[in-house]
Amino acid sequence: MLEKFKVAALSDIGLVRAGNEDNFGVVTFDDDFPLVCIVADGMGGHLNGELASKIAVEYSQKRLSEDLPSVNDPEQIKILLNDVIQKANIKVYLSSLETPKNKGMGTTLTIAVFYQSSVYIGHIGDSRCYLLRDRYLDCLTIDHTVIHEMMEAGTITQAEVYTHPQRHVLTQALGSSEYLKPDIVHLDLQKQDRFLLCSDGLHGYVEDNVIENVLAQNNEPETICEVLIEKANQAGGKDNITTVVVFYK
Repeated sequence: MLEKFKVAALSDIGLVRAGNEDNFGVVTFDDDFPLVCIVADGMGGHLNGELASKIAVEYSQKRLSEDLPSVNDPEQIKILLNDVIQKANIKVYLSSLETPKNKGMGTTLTIAVFYQSSVYIGHIGDSRCYLLRDRYLDCLTIDHTVIHEMMEAGTITQAEVYTHPQRHVLTQALGSSEYLKPDIVHLDLQKQDRFLLCSDGLHGYVEDNVIENVLAQNNEPETICEVLIEKANQAGGKDNITTVVVFYK
């Protein structure tokens, strides 16, 4: 049951922003599988971004609470995750049309669904899901950004990512009038796996080797959330920072 997992989540406004456009959610099923963790990072100005990410998280929580199977059925779960992201996109887009002040709002969305032996990741945007396994950090998601496409094309180096003026420009996000192409990842769990879902307020300012060390060197999810947010604020705290940490025992 869920005693196999330890979970903590924390969101911080940072040192510069007037409000917090990030949202997160954790869904449990009466101490049974699955376990759901969600991070969303809103865009479009404080109130609009906060609304967009709130819509995405609340809709995802509701749908997954109602429709996730109690047994680990890979095809059904992957189809559901894709559908949740597509429908969340429509909800954010329709809300953006309701009033002129909502125009252009959007949000990232990264969802992790844990079963007894598997994890499923549904992802759009540039929030991330990391896995620490055997003290090695791996990013399970791909940033849907202009800068990632530039890196793939070899036009910039990894060292240039943190200072490039287009590093926050997304190629996919919720709030689009077009059909999305979310990434859906299915991975078998191993004992001692540690997962981190986070917004770019963390990974945009704290390098992966630092994240790796913090995940490896601390034995409580709550401590990891606190330390990572402190690191992001020490790096300037220019964005909202959200972390969700999951230990698989």
